[in-house]
Amino acid sequence: MQGDADAWGELARRHSHRVVVSLLAFGIPLETAEDLTQEVWIRLIRQQREGRLRELRMPGLAIAQAAWLAREAQRTQRRRNAIMGETIAQADITGLVDHEAGPEQLACDRERLELVTSELWRCPERSQQVFLAVYGATGESHTDVARRMGLSTQRVRQIICEVRARLRLALERTEES
Repeated sequence: MQGDADAWGELARRHSHRVVVSLLAFGIPLETAEDLTQEVWIRLIRQQREGRLRELRMPGLAIAQAAWLAREAQRTQRRRNAIMGETIAQADITGLVDHEAGPEQLACDRERLELVTSELWRCPERSQQVFLAVYGATGESHTDVARRMGLSTQRVRQIICEVRARLRLALERTEES
């Protein structure tokens, strides 16, 4: 309860597996469960530093925090999917496609954009945030994103590679059909 970093590290080492397993029981994918578990420890440490934790009952407290984060992530995902469905339907993709293309090519490009967008929203929330920070309108550097999100630069690069591989695979599957 004194906020010792080594003590928090030991708590995380001892109980992270149980937290991940509890999230998997909710039907959360492994990668998302690992990201949420990391977020659990960040939040618990922050709450302790702010004096909002009266006692530490582990792993119960961490599992309860993880369950709350999982429900919140699922609600956020449902809202995003609803919003993105509307946004994609209304999207003007003329800046993303060849202006000289015929109607068939425009339809194919729109279909690819919808596929990539929906696949991106299936990624874990943290992966979405990293990907959009690097490839979005602001185009932040890997180092800036890492610093802002509390990740290592290598982890940011790894997330980018994972998301890009996932998007490529989704596109390849549709081209094969």
